[in-house]
Amino acid sequence: MAFAFSNFANMGSILAAAPFLEDIGYPTATAASALGAIGFGSGTGKILFGWLCDRIRPNHACAIGIALQLAGVLLLLTVHADSPLVLIWACALLLGLGVGAWLPTLSMLASTSFGLLFYGAVFGALNLAQSLGTATGPLFSGMMHDATGSYVGAFTTAVVLLAIAIPVILLARRPKLPAG
Repeated sequence: MAFAFSNFANMGSILAAAPFLEDIGYPTATAASALGAIGFGSGTGKILFGWLCDRIRPNHACAIGIALQLAGVLLLLTVHADSPLVLIWACALLLGLGVGAWLPTLSMLASTSFGLLFYGAVFGALNLAQSLGTATGPLFSGMMHDATGSYVGAFTTAVVLLAIAIPVILLARRPKLPAG
């Protein structure tokens, strides 16, 4: 649930960020450079969260990543036509760093929670959940924009889903094996 919700929210927000910035008056080049910053943040986040998963519980590392995404989307909701560019870059870097958490944390959660014997099946099931979120988030953002003329509803929905995903991932525990 946490991976489906967070990927729905982050992909819906990432792919709507550039058109949102253009809608409120930023040049296309500025909007496109923000997407580049998201990519840079994501690459950096993969390294950072891989390192972090070796030092703290993977679900705690994942919660930190989701919290960074939440902070990025909340900042994005404050951007207006006269906002300083540093705010846009901060949104992009926070969102990117947080998005970078999904692969190392998903991989570590699958292996530490279920062991290597079932790693492939568990990783595949978790990846399916996150892929469904990844596929439907941008569609939802586009439909919200078409219905309302704005991305604010999509970003607000992303905030709610990310806020739900944090306690959900923190509640994740290693399943108990049946006695016998």
